Amino acid sequence: MEGRTAVTAPDLDLYDVAYLAGGRDRVVDTAVVALVRSGRIRVHSPGQLATADLSRRHPVEAAVLDVVGPKGHRSVETIRWRLLEDERLLDVGRNLQRAGLLGRLGAVLPLKGGRRDGLTPTRAGRRALQEYADRSLGDPEATRVALEGRSAMGDAKLRASIFEPPDTTPPVIPRRRRPSRREILENPELAAYWGSAQGVAGGIFIGGGLDGGAGFDGGGGGGGDGGG
Repeated sequence: MEGRTAVTAPDLDLYDVAYLAGGRDRVVDTAVVALVRSGRIRVHSPGQLATADLSRRHPVEAAVLDVVGPKGHRSVETIRWRLLEDERLLDVGRNLQRAGLLGRLGAVLPLKGGRRDGLTPTRAGRRALQEYADRSLGDPEATRVALEGRSAMGDAKLRASIFEPPDTTPPVIPRRRRPSRREILENPELAAYWGSAQGVAGGIFIGGGLDGGAGFDGGGGGGGDGGG
């Protein structure tokens, strides 16, 4: 149509793009990477973050720094959880809604990108994301996270140090099977173990023997006629 001007993407920053692409969790991931890369958050140990510099350049970064705190060692998952209802993050989504870039997701449609806010990019929002895909939004690693998520980071070692804490879950030790009576009789070590660990509670060593047979110490069984 003649006289129509080209539609250009609205002026969005790094955290607008992160929210548009993946919701609040994506915003937190992006901010953490940006803060680590700028030296304001340090990786205390794999998956554990601590503040190094509390200077704030954006409300979202201020929110993340507040949660980590000057003495805290927080994981990204803890930061996400603590910021679920933080107004500074919610405002990012509200502004995108007012700009017509985010809308309510239909009840029958699946959430995409791990979103938990029930919002999805509108047609204008998807168009904006396409236009910002080739733009520089500051730190390149933070930009990758904003657009595609943490798995898109180019520095695999840094990604692991931030997002992959070591597994501290204690190993599951299978419950030891109670041996059969025959196995106990034929194996002195089993007899000694189950004699001390189970005692008469297991009903095995009644009268010093099994089924009225000879006891483990060579004494008489429990099934005799009581004779001397």
